[in-house]
Amino acid sequence: MLSVIDQTGRALRSAAYDVVCRRDGLSGWRSHRQAFLDSTKLDPASLGAAVDAALRRVVAHAHESSPYYRRIFDRAGVRPAQWDRGRDFPLLPFLTKDLLREHKSAMISERFRVEDLLQSYTGGTTGAQTAFYLDRGCRNARHGRQWGMLELCGYSPGTRRALVWGVDDDLMPVGQRDGFKQWFRRFASSQEVLNCSHIDPQTMRTYHDRLLRFRPSVMYGYPSALMELGQFIDEQSLERIAVRRIITTAERLSPLYRRTLRDMFQAEVFDLYATRDYGCIGFECGQHQGFHIDVGNVFVEIVDDGRAVAPGETGEIVVTDLLNYGMPMIRSRSGDLGSLAPERCPCGSPLPLLQGLDGRESDVVFRADGTMVPGLILTDFCADIESIRLVQFVQKTLERIDVLVVATDKFTDQARAEISRHVRQVMGERTAVHVERVEELDRNPRSGKLREILCTIDRGRPAAPRTARQ
Repeated sequence: MLSVIDQTGRALRSAAYDVVCRRDGLSGWRSHRQAFLDSTKLDPASLGAAVDAALRRVVAHAHESSPYYRRIFDRAGVRPAQWDRGRDFPLLPFLTKDLLREHKSAMISERFRVEDLLQSYTGGTTGAQTAFYLDRGCRNARHGRQWGMLELCGYSPGTRRALVWGVDDDLMPVGQRDGFKQWFRRFASSQEVLNCSHIDPQTMRTYHDRLLRFRPSVMYGYPSALMELGQFIDEQSLERIAVRRIITTAERLSPLYRRTLRDMFQAEVFDLYATRDYGCIGFECGQHQGFHIDVGNVFVEIVDDGRAVAPGETGEIVVTDLLNYGMPMIRSRSGDLGSLAPERCPCGSPLPLLQGLDGRESDVVFRADGTMVPGLILTDFCADIESIRLVQFVQKTLERIDVLVVATDKFTDQARAEISRHVRQVMGERTAVHVERVEELDRNPRSGKLREILCTIDRGRPAAPRTARQ
């Protein structure tokens, strides 16, 4: 139970947060949070009708006001006035990053002035960032709806949060503490920011000292960085950081990361599925069986070879934005792989459940014959080797794969041999396996993220386009 002092402090920080949001043009976020929470209480039929109506509205808007969509809709013979999702949606082409770059100006709605829109960028984890626009109403709605999801994960405004993050544009530099405005914004955010773009022992000790003083209730950030910090605290026998919740996003939360974070911080771990393009797409409930999709924010399809797959089957996640009217994004290929659960979650939520989020299409390696292999087949095996802290698979040619391992002193030659044997079993005897123990793994210098699979082979080279399934 929270003490009276803690409750008062949280209430004051929450009130201050509202003031900052009004100054930042986000004054309506609470109504959007409530709209999301209300959607979780609808019966499936009512929720489905609301989704169909939202999809119909954004399609009609795109056809009426976006030159790009008007052209492709007319070319496909789709008439929004006679819209039928089952019949018409599959006729529309997919939106790719290349098409976005080529037709960006024509995609913007004529009902908005470009100077009134907000420019953002895709994450660019596997390539160049791509600019896109969103309207301010979309930003406000996403902000509020994400708070609704966080509330269901046990985190609300005013709660002290340690943010372990790596994107400089998202962080308030620690040096910006002078002056009342900076102090007030920091107080309202209720967070201690730890930049994980580069983490060394001295930095982690400093972070530990700051966390002891700050006393967060929630740890939030990249799972790999949170795990590195927790392992450092554990190995150095430092005072444990006690939190109630750990919320991860931006990287895949592997079974190893989830188990280790739960044990080190003695906290329940929740994962979010979020992108810069679409905000928070989904969240975990207390059952932890997948991501509940916010169907008021996005419409999600699972496709393989251009066709929708049945629930339970894996394919690429294709997203239609239901909130961004400034620059409609319809049937956009995410590059992420996953499947929709064939049945509702045991928690009783009407929101569809995205299961088996299997990473990105880029998170694959190739056998010598060109067959693609999902990287999870390799990385999840390492979760069973307790001495491994972090692992990265690097492939530059079809003939060789390097396994970079950050491990404890308990890492043995037997563990090294187990890794080699497993990788050869998956990749075939024609692929050489080199296991190397390293002190640390390089993070993306722009985002601070850590990629478990780093394959630089040209995707056009391998002969077999289909993914090998096991």
